[in-house]
Amino acid sequence: LTTFKRSSFQLFLSALVALIAVGGCATTEQSTDHVVHLTTGATVSLPQLHLPAPISTQQLLTISYQGKQDKALVMLEGQDMSLKLSVLSPLGIRLVDASYDQGQLQVIKHLPLDQLPPAQQVLFDIFLGLLPEEDIRAVLPSGFSLTDNGALRTISDSQGQVIEQVHFTPTKGNQSRSATKIEHRVFGYVIEIENL
Repeated sequence: LTTFKRSSFQLFLSALVALIAVGGCATTEQSTDHVVHLTTGATVSLPQLHLPAPISTQQLLTISYQGKQDKALVMLEGQDMSLKLSVLSPLGIRLVDASYDQGQLQVIKHLPLDQLPPAQQVLFDIFLGLLPEEDIRAVLPSGFSLTDNGALRTISDSQGQVIEQVHFTPTKGNQSRSATKIEHRVFGYVIEIENL
């Protein structure tokens, strides 16, 4: 989950803590706004999705921000150029469903609109740990760089300052790696990922 602005991330944590019950009808949005904030002054667009193999996974996220810690359940289903994402509270309350298919983003929010961060922010963090290096590099702002040594993937700005990092599990042989932790150095949050 997410390269959020501070206010959006705080609202997300509040939603998880309060475990607000779903009331009324869910709202659906279709958006072509794929802008993601890497820093307060630098943005990036969501990359095109080309998954080399189908994915189906459930993850438990532990989110740490400003001394607070919360958890969320995430379900991911993806194939070719499409990805479906569902976010639930630890008690199973559905918070948001999102799909990204051939550049089109559709979001169904099961909570009031002002209590969830932009879905494109969540998706970019997922993409950063999932997509090939060249797909991420293609959308980075001028001067920004991406390095990957197998265990750690890092986005840095033009001054060499580390912006965001994804940690991966060690791999053996042909075993595919998976992200275990996302750190955003500018926005100050850490997401630990446990595959279920």
